[in-house]
Amino acid sequence: MKKIIAACALALFFACSSDNNPPTGGSEDTPSSSSGGANGVKGPVSYYGKLQTSGNKIVGSKTGNTAVQVRGVSFGWTNTTYESARFYTENAVGAMVKDWKAEVVRAAYGTTNYNFAHSNAKSSRASVETMVDAAIANGVYAIIDFHSHNAHSGDEVQNSKDFFEYMANKYGSYDNVIFEIYNEPINTPWADVKAYAEKIIPVIRAKSSNLILVGTPFFSQQVEKVVGNAISDNNVCYVVHFYADTHKLDNFQNNINSALKAGLPIFVTEWGTTHSDGGQNDKGHYNTHNPTEADKWFVFMDQNKISSAAWELNDKYAGSAFFGVEGAARRFDMVSWTDKTKMTPEGQYVFSKLNEYSKTAPWR
Repeated sequence: MKKIIAACALALFFACSSDNNPPTGGSEDTPSSSSGGANGVKGPVSYYGKLQTSGNKIVGSKTGNTAVQVRGVSFGWTNTTYESARFYTENAVGAMVKDWKAEVVRAAYGTTNYNFAHSNAKSSRASVETMVDAAIANGVYAIIDFHSHNAHSGDEVQNSKDFFEYMANKYGSYDNVIFEIYNEPINTPWADVKAYAEKIIPVIRAKSSNLILVGTPFFSQQVEKVVGNAISDNNVCYVVHFYADTHKLDNFQNNINSALKAGLPIFVTEWGTTHSDGGQNDKGHYNTHNPTEADKWFVFMDQNKISSAAWELNDKYAGSAFFGVEGAARRFDMVSWTDKTKMTPEGQYVFSKLNEYSKTAPWR
C-alpha cells in the first residue's frame, strides 16, 4: 500500500548528524478551545464530544451510548520531499471540511526514522501541527498518525515515545484529537505490536485519555489476530486498512466479524478504491478504481458503525491520489477543490460519498 520505504536509506544518513534532545512539550501557540474547535464552532466534535470505546463501538462523551461513525480523509506523507507535503495547510483542511464534508482528517507523520531534534522531524512535525490546529478550528476530529511500518523496532520506539509525548502534551486535552500509534505493521506478530503499544500508550496516558488507534498485523489487515490478546486500556481501537480492488470484502468479512464479536472496536484509518499499492502508474495499476467493491465495504462499515478515512489528499500520479490526474496539468492549483475534472475516479468517489453522507449526519 503506497509503500515508500526507500526513505529509510536517507534516514540513516541524516540521523548520524542530528542531536537527540528530548521533547520539551507543546509550543505556546496552541488553539484556543479544548472542545469543539476554536470559538465553539459547530461540527462533529461540538456534537459528539470526546470519542470513547464502548464494547465494539465508539461513542461520544456528549451523546450517550449511541454509536458514533465519522468519515473523512487522510492526508499523504508529511515528508517535505513528497508531493503530499504541500497539502498540509489551513486552506486544504478547510476545503476538506467545508467542500468535501470530512468529519475527520488524518495526518500521516512520515519521518519516523528521524530522532526528535532532527530538522526533518521538526518540519514534518510542524506539518502535523498545522493540520491539527486547522482541524480544531474547523470543529472536526484529527488523527495524529505515526506513519510507520516498523514502529516496534530499533530507534523508532524512542522516536515514537518522543513524538507522542510532545503531541499528547500539546493536544491531549482537545476532544478533537485521536492518536494512531502504528500505521501498518508488516510481517510483525501481534505480540510484538502489542508490546510496542504497551510502551507508547503510557506516554500518551500521562497527558491524555483520548482515543488511541493501534495498527494490526500485515498492513493492518489481520485484526482477528488481536482476539484473545487485546490491549488492557479502556479507550483503544484497532485499525483495519483496505484497498477495494485488491482487498475484496468477501475475503476479510469473517475475520473482521470475529473481532467485532469478541468486543473489539475497529477504525478504518486508510482505505482506497484502487490496487493496494495506491494505484501506482509505473506498476500498471493507475486505472484500478473499483467502486463496486468499495460500495460493499461501505455497506459493511455502515452496518457496523465503523469510522473511516480515505487515502489520500495528494496530486501525485497515482490512482488513489484525489487530484492525481494524468498529464502535465496534474499539479493541483490548491483552489479548485470541487472541480471533478481535477479529480481521479477515486477522488470523485470520495468527494461524492462524503457529500452524500453529510446529508444525514446527526450533527448537521
